[in-house]
Amino acid sequence: MKRLKALFKSPASGPTFETLIKNEQEKLYKIAFSYVKNEQDALDVVQEAIINAYKSFPKLENPQYFSTWMTRILINTAINELRRRKKITFLDLEKHETAIKETHLSIHKLDLAEVLERLKPEQRSLLMMRFTYGYSIKEMAQIFEKPEGTIKSQLHRTLAQVKAELEEGGEKYGEA
Repeated sequence: MKRLKALFKSPASGPTFETLIKNEQEKLYKIAFSYVKNEQDALDVVQEAIINAYKSFPKLENPQYFSTWMTRILINTAINELRRRKKITFLDLEKHETAIKETHLSIHKLDLAEVLERLKPEQRSLLMMRFTYGYSIKEMAQIFEKPEGTIKSQLHRTLAQVKAELEEGGEKYGEA
């Protein structure tokens, strides 16, 4: 009982846990929400962190560090909540993830097809022969009647061009 009364002392003997926590509550909620991305879970994390802090409040030597101390407790509580969630498997997600992956794969295929269409015929042939049909550099050099080094450098430049266009297209994708 003495411990409980000590936590709610009058402001003359220093700030109480209650007043300190009231000053922090909005910040604590925002931090918790940034971790768990859900209103109810954020409120649960804040509540659990406050309980943990309440139990440890007598150990806090300097009340001016309450904000950072409380924030650290909250972050640890949020991280523990996220770890706990990882252990839970949601069965419904498997059905939706497959559809989402297929949609993303279709979009990527469309982007790649557009980029390949913009390539020169020889560049497109290099990529197709190497990655679709599995020709070696040596075989491609014989087919194109060029040195292996030339084939390697052309292939490297073509891949760099495709990569650059795909990265650029990914950022523009969906813009109005």
